[in-house]
Amino acid sequence: MAPDLQDSHMQQILEQCGEVQAFRRGREENGTAMSFGFAQFGDPEAAWKASTCLTGLKLCGQEIRVLVEEGAETIIGKWRSSQKAALKVNTEEELSWELERKSVSCRSQIDAKIEEIYGASSDSGGGGAATFAAQRKQELRDREKARIERCLKRKAWREAEYGKEMDRIESEEKRLRKAERTKDDNDRVKEGSEAKPKEEEDKLAKIEDVTSPQAMMARFADSSQLCEMVDRVQSEPRDLLFKMDIDVNFLRNERVLDTKLRPWLERKIELFMGGPQSDLVEYILRRVNGASHPETLISDLMRFLDDSSENLVERMWRMLAFELMRGGLAMQKPIKKEPKRFSG
Repeated sequence: MAPDLQDSHMQQILEQCGEVQAFRRGREENGTAMSFGFAQFGDPEAAWKASTCLTGLKLCGQEIRVLVEEGAETIIGKWRSSQKAALKVNTEEELSWELERKSVSCRSQIDAKIEEIYGASSDSGGGGAATFAAQRKQELRDREKARIERCLKRKAWREAEYGKEMDRIESEEKRLRKAERTKDDNDRVKEGSEAKPKEEEDKLAKIEDVTSPQAMMARFADSSQLCEMVDRVQSEPRDLLFKMDIDVNFLRNERVLDTKLRPWLERKIELFMGGPQSDLVEYILRRVNGASHPETLISDLMRFLDDSSENLVERMWRMLAFELMRGGLAMQKPIKKEPKRFSG
């Protein structure tokens, strides 16, 4: 400290850092003020502010140098570590930024007090302090700009990594779907090869049966019954149709989903979408196989087929109802026909 620096002025400047419990200036035997003194603060933050903001400050033409005792340095270090939780920061860089803000605020208070005591244009160093504060603020802006640039780079890197991961997941999904379709095709080929000998025998038996007079009469009866069943399915209200229980096991065992529903769906989806959509066909078949409700299926297909989804699901449900009706599992109540009236 400069010899002509008054103790009261120094204490007022120290108080800008925090609570000062004691300040004592070193003196000669004759009472002459010496160039050093001792200050005791009420908390570690005030001691940290004094060591950070007063070091290098010029008062009365001489720079201030702050020395911290070893025990006080340990306490200040513990306080600095505890500020991560207090300031809710995660990295050392963020902590340094927040503490820098505190030091700039404290230095502004010190500059204001120096200007109040000595005036801005005096030789006490008020002008130099203002210049120092401006430099610190500029350093703060530069650090913030660098921090923002690092954040943007990290964000760009995360987005690039996310894009790579999404591409990998999509590629894996395509591979799994292709493997699933290949497995389904192999299963169908295997089932067809196992069922072929039995089908040949059934065909020979049917040929023998069809040539008989009894078979001819049965064919006409079956044709009439099929027409009645078609009329019954087509006239069934939509709400009652959707309430009908779908026996998925029957449809699976009779291979209705593969031999009838799949080709029909492929044609309809190709018509609606303007091209083959095997993934969508497989999706609808899995939903039907999982006994999904038709209204739920309509909602799911709206994003692909728009308004055509209602017509598609309704017609598909009438087809399934017809197959179940043929198997004796749906709509078995007889149709009430009104008697014909003849005018006399």
